[in-house]
Amino acid sequence: MQQQAYTRIFSFEELPQVVKELQSWAPLVRRWLLVGPMGVGKTQLVRAWVGEEVSSPTFTYIHFYDHAVHVDLYRFTWDIPSRWAELYELMETAPLIFIEWADRLPEPPPLPAVELRLEYFPDGRRQLNASYLTI
Repeated sequence: MQQQAYTRIFSFEELPQVVKELQSWAPLVRRWLLVGPMGVGKTQLVRAWVGEEVSSPTFTYIHFYDHAVHVDLYRFTWDIPSRWAELYELMETAPLIFIEWADRLPEPPPLPAVELRLEYFPDGRRQLNASYLTI
C-alpha cells in the first residue's frame, strides 16, 4: 500500500538538498528502493546521502559502509538462491540500505520502505517520485 508521496525536479547540484528533504519526509525509514534507467543518478543520490566513498556496486553487487549498505541488482542473478536470502536478510538487519534496480526484486521488500523512481529530462535535470510503502 502506498501512503504518502514526494515529488521533486532537481539538478545534480541540488542533490544534498534533495537528500535533506527525503530524510525529513521519511525520517525513520531505513529501506530505500531506487528505480530508474541507467545513468539517471541512482548512485549519485546514494553518494549524496552516505558520502564521497560511495561508488557504483554494479560489479561487486553490495558495498558496505560504516552506517549503510548499497546494493545494485543490475547484474544480480537468480542462479544462486542463497544470494537472494542474504539480500532479504540484509533488508531486515541493515541500519540503512539502498537498493538500485529494486524493481528486479523477486518478492516484495520488507516494509516499511521508500521507493524512489528517477527519470531524465532533456535539459539534464531529473525528476524524483518517492512513495512511502507500508503494510
